[in-house]
Formats: sequence, structure tokens, C-alpha cells
Amino acid sequence: MTRLPSIAASLGIASISLALSLGAFADKPSNWGKWGKDDERGAANYIQPQQIVQAAKLIKSGKTFSLAIPLDNTGPVFPSRIAPQHIMVATGADYTAGQTSPYGNAKFADDYIYMPLQGSTQWDALSHAWYGDTLYNGVDQGAIKSAPAAGGATKLGIENVKTGFVGRGVLIDVVAYKGGSLPEGYAISRADIEGALKKQKSAVKEGDVVIIRTGVVPDYYKLAGPAEKMQFIASPQAGIDLDVVDWAAESKVSGLAADNIALEVIPNPSPEKTFAVHGALLKDLGIYIGEIWWLEELAADCAADGRYEFFLAAQPLNITGAVGSPLNPIAVK
Repeated sequence: MTRLPSIAASLGIASISLALSLGAFADKPSNWGKWGKDDERGAANYIQPQQIVQAAKLIKSGKTFSLAIPLDNTGPVFPSRIAPQHIMVATGADYTAGQTSPYGNAKFADDYIYMPLQGSTQWDALSHAWYGDTLYNGVDQGAIKSAPAAGGATKLGIENVKTGFVGRGVLIDVVAYKGGSLPEGYAISRADIEGALKKQKSAVKEGDVVIIRTGVVPDYYKLAGPAEKMQFIASPQAGIDLDVVDWAAESKVSGLAADNIALEVIPNPSPEKTFAVHGALLKDLGIYIGEIWWLEELAADCAADGRYEFFLAAQPLNITGAVGSPLNPIAVK
């Protein structure tokens, strides 16, 4: 495994901003203006009532699969973020130790969570990443405010898709297509996506949420200690390459998600294109990015019955002005 120094330096916030500002796409597809000059939902607009009705018909057995990792402080987190912190403020042990309840015989436990909104299974909002000085649909970068009281992302916040991503999901099992594992830092190409779909006998339709299996998150959970896990997160990771962007644009997908840290390959084989997929999908196409999903049980079931399409409920939390949101995606077959 390649160790920290070369990749860790490329994962900082400053490097992300620099890479995105390069705008490494000469002839890039764009959805600006497709749904009007004031649109803030982007490719989520592809999901219309008829798509949801058709997706519901995919439910045959009623089997459900959570595509979320445990939301705790042991999961994989992008190196610039902290792990979620779950804090108890009222417990049964408090009463056992002699604390009395202010409500008489009624007792309550209470807890809090402090976390990056993108510190677990999550969606990136269209306000999360861009290059140059404008976001999706020409929104000025200044629309994202530093003080939550000012609104956070006053445009393109995750709340714009609070009812989004309920419809048809498609798993593309690139791990299975490539023989059971992907090399560290493997760049998943358009040819890989199309080859895996052909092998699965699957088709992608307008409005689909496409979920790509890379095997990165499961490999993380196989590691024993925190130092080893930290080393793993800072090392190169398999993910999609830039040529998948054109495929996503042509396929008219609403979102792309994966079981890795950043959806795209880290680092990109071409250094000037590192994190360019984020800019292309979020800014140019308004396609939402999902990261740190859990796909193992779903993938096993899809392989067993040969059905890689399913009903998916993957709506984000309704957080005003947020540039991302944790979620618990549910696939129903």
C-alpha cells in the first residue's frame, strides 16, 4: 500500500480548492438553464412522478437493505474532517447513581451528536464544490455564507432536495466486473461502467440514482486499529475517472454514489484533474454526489437474483442552508 506522504498532502482543503479552480474540462457538458435560470435542484429534476411510480413496480419481495454505515466515531471520514461524536447528557446510569428526575417518576435519556454533515454516509449538495467563482446554474460563490445565521448556503442548499432521490436505483458492481477487487487508486472508466452494466444485463434510465461498488469502505472496516485505518484513508482510493462524467450526462442520472470517500479516484492519475469530477458533476451538471455508502448485502442479493435495479429512498435531511447531509438510504427489492 502506498503510504501517507504523497497523497495526504493532496487531500487538504487548499488543494481541493486549487484543483477545482483549474476547471480541467475543455468541452464539458452542462445543464445550466435546463430547468430555468432560477433552478436550485439540478439533476434531481429528472425524477418525476412517473419515474417514482415505475420504480415502485420493482418491489417484488419486500426485502430492504440499508446502504448506510454506522453513524459513529469509528467510520471512514475524509482526512480534513472529524469523526461524528455522540454524547449522552442524561442516562439511566445517572439515576442509578442517585440523580433525581425533575419530572417525578418519569425518567428520560437524552443525547446529542456533533459531526460534519459529510462525516458519514451522505449526499453532497450542489453548493458543496465548484471551480472558478460560480456554482451550478451561475450562482455566485458568495451565496455561501460563513455564519449559519446568514443562511449558510443561501442558494443550492441541500433542503432543495428534501423530497428528492426517491425512485429507481441501479447498482453497478465494478468490483465483481473486475474480478473481485480493485487495485488501490484504480480509476474506474466509462468502459468499466458500460462493461459492468452489460455483464449485469442492467440498463440505466433517466432520473436513476446510480450506485457504484468500489470495495473501499468494506476494506476500511476490515482493518483493526485506528492508526491503520487513518493510514488507509490517506492512501490512494479507487473511484470514477473524468470520462464517466460524459456518460452520466448522457444517461441523465440524478445522482452518483459509491462506497468510497470521494466518489472519484484519489488522487486522479492526472494531478491537474484531482477533484475535477466534483466540479463537473456538481457545478456543470447539477448531479448530486453520494459518498461512504455501504453496499455489501445489497450487492450479494443482486448477484444472487440477477436484479440490480430496485426502489430507492435516499432523501437527505431537511437542513436549511447545508452543503451536504447524512442519510440512511434504503433499497427495496
